[in-house]
Amino acid sequence: MARNRQLALIRLEDPDDPLSRAVPLGTETEFREAVAAFNTAPDGSPEQAGSTTFYGPGLVMEIVPMDGRVNQALVTCQNEDFAWPVLYGMCRANRWKLQDMESGRMFG
Repeated sequence: MARNRQLALIRLEDPDDPLSRAVPLGTETEFREAVAAFNTAPDGSPEQAGSTTFYGPGLVMEIVPMDGRVNQALVTCQNEDFAWPVLYGMCRANRWKLQDMESGRMFG
């Protein structure tokens, strides 16, 4: 069985410069609306220790809002064939980036 791939969903101040500083993805409400456009949302379960888990096609995403802002999201790809088109669309629509947790490589 293939291992699940973990990625960090981030937003860079200058999306064309991979060395620019990270800025928040948006407010919690903005984040929820942005991912909802890609069939990704919480399942209604109670939050655990301030974190919210979102489920989408082939992926699970976790956020921990700080002061109403989402700084980054942890993405676990459970089925890359389904998850990549969704994640790529999210990144293009919102000027976000994905960073591989093992290699540091950025996508999006």
